[in-house]
Amino acid sequence: MKNIKKILIALIVIMVISCFFIYTYLADASALSNIIVDVENINIQQIGLSYCDLKIIVSLSNPTDRDTSNLKASFDIYIAGNYIGDGSLSDVSISALSNTQKEVFVTIYYSEVASAVVDGIKKGDFTLSIEGDVSGTVLFGLIRVSEQIEASKTYL
Repeated sequence: MKNIKKILIALIVIMVISCFFIYTYLADASALSNIIVDVENINIQQIGLSYCDLKIIVSLSNPTDRDTSNLKASFDIYIAGNYIGDGSLSDVSISALSNTQKEVFVTIYYSEVASAVVDGIKKGDFTLSIEGDVSGTVLFGLIRVSEQIEASKTYL
């Protein structure tokens, strides 16, 4: 009879601990999947004869009641559907129900992109988009989870 009680208590403890880990994983993964990534602003830093420097302000919002930390993002950058380069963010933390902004700098060499991209930049009329993924760790940093992101902004 004593062995049965010990086994029953051990099973209950194992179930409670398992439920805690499952809840933590699901809550962390849900917070990560609800992250909203947006291109907040685009600034043309410098227009040269053969290149252009852009500063892209990326906004990351956390609409959940759970903090997210150690986020990483990598993405391709497009202007008018033409690939112009890539960007990344690392070690981003966002408190619950808040947002943060990060700057990404890109140099575009005109010889490497379509003439429509160069014309759009020089005229100050283009649409910039990013596509990639954001990832973060869940379950006390044991598992990395990734979500696809996509955002765009028109520069006028």
